[in-house]
Amino acid sequence: MVNEKLQSVRESATKTVLQVAKVVLGFSSYVDGKLMARSSGFLIDWDERSKAGTVLTSARIICSKYSALSQWSGTDEYAPNAEIVAHLLDEDDATVPAILLHYDKHVNIALIKVEIELCAKIPSFSGDVIYGQEIFVLGRDEHQNLTIHHGRVQFMGPNKFQRHHYLFSGCVINQPSIGGPVIDLNGQVWGLANFPGTAFIPSSIILKCLDMWKKYQCIPRLHIGMKLSPIKFLDPIHVDRIFRRCNVDSGLIVHEVSHGSVADELGVRPGDIIDSVNGEHNATTIELENLLMRICESHLDEGGVIGSCVDIPVDHTE
Repeated sequence: MVNEKLQSVRESATKTVLQVAKVVLGFSSYVDGKLMARSSGFLIDWDERSKAGTVLTSARIICSKYSALSQWSGTDEYAPNAEIVAHLLDEDDATVPAILLHYDKHVNIALIKVEIELCAKIPSFSGDVIYGQEIFVLGRDEHQNLTIHHGRVQFMGPNKFQRHHYLFSGCVINQPSIGGPVIDLNGQVWGLANFPGTAFIPSSIILKCLDMWKKYQCIPRLHIGMKLSPIKFLDPIHVDRIFRRCNVDSGLIVHEVSHGSVADELGVRPGDIIDSVNGEHNATTIELENLLMRICESHLDEGGVIGSCVDIPVDHTE
């Protein structure tokens, strides 16, 4: 908050950060009495009668092994039976047991139940993220001191090693802040810090995940067997070259196709461009993730079951 760029909004920004900080908690997980992970999280719901709060955090809190290179490798291991404790924000530095309600490996979020007194308003989620918007990432370090990172939503997309639903903050998020909220200057939640570095999960994905968890007690998702990146975030010279060769200036570039997948059997290859999915054009992988979850939700609402297949028309340019 001593950043010179924030001089004009320091007073209001400080007030906003301190208000949201009241619902940001630190968490520790243990396996066989040994510390496994630390992370942050924030309250998204609270029941006045039972004093039970629901906390949103990263699934990293129960991740016992993860790949530092590629998050698509499938080598991450989770310990859902780990002991989780929440660090309260009181003068005694008290801890209370926390219960894992649900976690999702793909989106990499976790929901935790904890009994706590609420002393602040729970922040609301924003709608669509605006590129270039100033944001703060809040968390708690190992001493439960508040951590604050300042950045802007970057105009870029995930590389082929990162998950499709990532956006980027432009600031380096340290390990203890993983799971903390990404907020704007008004205190609205724009996402969840999800990986050491700059990545965060945008609010549009989180809201859809929470909605499906309430409806189905799980977060189902369609798998298309491809790694993609948006043309939109390439440099103009590269976009111009693609347009000259393919007459396309927007869409998703295929980087990798899973062997034996439907896309592989249909002849989709790296370098192809996905023009539309289910009749909808998707300029970013975030838009595609939202579309896939909407299709999955409609399929289940119409009587489909988890594990079933869905036919999706895909137009692509070779």
